[in-house]
Amino acid sequence: MSRAMCWQLLSLVLALAGIAVAGYLTLAHYRQEILVCGVGDCQTVQNSPYAEIAGVPIALLGVGMYAALSAIGLVRWRWPGRQDLLTAGAFAIALAGTLYAAYLTYLEIWVIRAICQWCVVSALLTLGILLAEVYGLSRILGQGPETGLPLAKSLPERRQAAPRRGLSRR
Repeated sequence: MSRAMCWQLLSLVLALAGIAVAGYLTLAHYRQEILVCGVGDCQTVQNSPYAEIAGVPIALLGVGMYAALSAIGLVRWRWPGRQDLLTAGAFAIALAGTLYAAYLTYLEIWVIRAICQWCVVSALLTLGILLAEVYGLSRILGQGPETGLPLAKSLPERRQAAPRRGLSRR
C-alpha cells in the first residue's frame, strides 16, 4: 500500500471507530441506559443540558459526521479522480468537528465539571481524522510525487517560472 493510500485508510478507520463510539452514546441516550465509564463521570455529562440541541443528542450529530466522513472515505477509494474535492470536503467536516469537540471539551471541564471518557475518545478520533486530512490536503496542494495532481507548484518552481519584470534590487 502506498503512502498516498495510508492516510486515506487511517481517516476511514478512525471515522468507522467514531461511528461505533457515537452510536453507543446515541443508543445509551435513547434507551436511557447507564454508560459504561471506567474513568470520569459520563452520566453527569450525558444528563447535562449541553448533551442535546433542540432535543437531538449531540452523539447523534456525531454519528452523522462520522458517517459523512466514512462515505467520503469510501467514495475516495472508488473514484480517485475526485480525490482533491473529496479531501477538501473531508478536511472541512473534520475541522468543524474538531472545533466543536474542543468547545464541548471546554464545557465538560469548566462548566459541567465532569469528564466523559467516550466524549474524549470521540474528540481524539475527530482530531486524528483532521490530522490525516491535513496531511492528505498538503500532499494534494503541494503536488507530492505520489499524488500526480497538477494543482500547485512549490515556491522555488514558481520563482523559476515567473518572468523577470526588469526590476532589480539595489
